[in-house]
Amino acid sequence: MKVLLVFYSKLLEDGELSQKVSEKVNFLKRLIGPDSLYAVITTEMKDFIDKFPDLVFIRNDKGTFIYGLYKGLRKLRGNDVLVLDPSHILKIEKIKEFITKKRKNAIHLNNEGGSGLALFRLIDLDYYIRTIESLLPEEKDLTALLDQVRRDYGIEYETV
Repeated sequence: MKVLLVFYSKLLEDGELSQKVSEKVNFLKRLIGPDSLYAVITTEMKDFIDKFPDLVFIRNDKGTFIYGLYKGLRKLRGNDVLVLDPSHILKIEKIKEFITKKRKNAIHLNNEGGSGLALFRLIDLDYYIRTIESLLPEEKDLTALLDQVRRDYGIEYETV
């Protein structure tokens, strides 16, 4: 399993982003290992390369969440991928719960309906990538992506 942190331009407004990311990265390094951590960053976030040397970085040229997700999933094709939106505050227990769900696509919805955590199984990854390609002109969220894949290909996911 690989972990993908998706950064996008809107996150630059968050003054506490570096602290939120640091906590998640330290936990994930212990739980999954440093060789499985990837981050998609915008060009304005180059300072993250120095702050988090254990991450493997991928460029998000357009600065949107959906494009960053697309670039990251294409790079990590061939693995189960746990996707994290670094701006969301997630409890460590929730991340552990997702890591144990290796055989199901899953998404976490917070009280406001937003999602900051998703798990994509290897067997279904190409369907998600193909669907994102069709959604690239629009800025969609994870829920919209999973719903589109369910409609188009019948691939189910679990809400946690």
